[in-house]
Amino acid sequence: MTVLARLVLAIAVAVGLAAALSPGVASAQDSDYPNKPVTIVVPFTAGGATDLSARLMAQLLSLQLGQSFVVVNKAGASGMIGMGSVASAPKDGYTLGWGGNSPMSVAPHLIRNPPYDPLKAFAPVGLAAISSWTLVVNPSLPVNAVAEVIALAKSKPGRLTYASSGNGSAPHLMGEQFKAATAIDVLHVPFKGEIDGFNAIMADQVDMMMGSTSTTAPLIKSGRIKGLAVTTEKRDPALPDLPTMTEAGVPSLTVEIFFGLLAPAGTPEPIIAKLSEAMKKAIADPVYREPLEKSGVYAAASTPEEFAALLARHNERWVAIIKRNNIVNE
Repeated sequence: MTVLARLVLAIAVAVGLAAALSPGVASAQDSDYPNKPVTIVVPFTAGGATDLSARLMAQLLSLQLGQSFVVVNKAGASGMIGMGSVASAPKDGYTLGWGGNSPMSVAPHLIRNPPYDPLKAFAPVGLAAISSWTLVVNPSLPVNAVAEVIALAKSKPGRLTYASSGNGSAPHLMGEQFKAATAIDVLHVPFKGEIDGFNAIMADQVDMMMGSTSTTAPLIKSGRIKGLAVTTEKRDPALPDLPTMTEAGVPSLTVEIFFGLLAPAGTPEPIIAKLSEAMKKAIADPVYREPLEKSGVYAAASTPEEFAALLARHNERWVAIIKRNNIVNE
């Protein structure tokens, strides 16, 4: 064999070895995935829409892929404990995370040394569900539309109040964005949780709040609080009579609550692709869609790239609000 032939052979062997080691190229192990149980980490306590959507998805992925997908709840630090455990897990597709707004676009930007970068530590698999926020007010407040709230706030600068589920929480940031978008001055009153904020509205202690529609809808329908608008691009089927923020004249307040599946960054692309295709089939299944819709959450599929773009948009939005208002949570 000539020197040139040996050199060509050596290069071919090196290229083949690199391809075999590359996370983006299928291996025999990747094609066999999954060959053991898979854990889906939900970064919040059991119960609620986040947990429900994850468990429904786990059930259907188990049926499709022939292995158990088991939901494990790891709550704490606004979801960062659970998602942090996913970020540091082996890059083999056997530990996945069910990420949502707080741990994937808000909480890491509120502390100086976050446990992960939400845009670099994960490989998005796909969006799974969305819901809206609803602007709600005390029933005794003399308003029936967003424009009327804005006018009332401008007539009484600094006197109206808005509740949140804590400093740095999504309702807090939504409230700050509402203030900035409409040039109003209202006072932030933080509570320990969303339900505490609703209770304060019903007790006539605060005037308004941005709340998750899955929670606000029953309270609005019972007349205990008054709903004015939802934040999704289209009207929410749970509250079809309420306009969107765009219809109400505040288009910059269009933002969704989201849930989706993520793997640790570096997980082989064939595994991501297999999970993504299985998710799309699951999301089209009434077994997944119907229980969610009853809770005010709606199935929504995407490609990994589309989910990555959604995460980028959310991070850009909340970072700007956090910096503008100097919000920290330490």
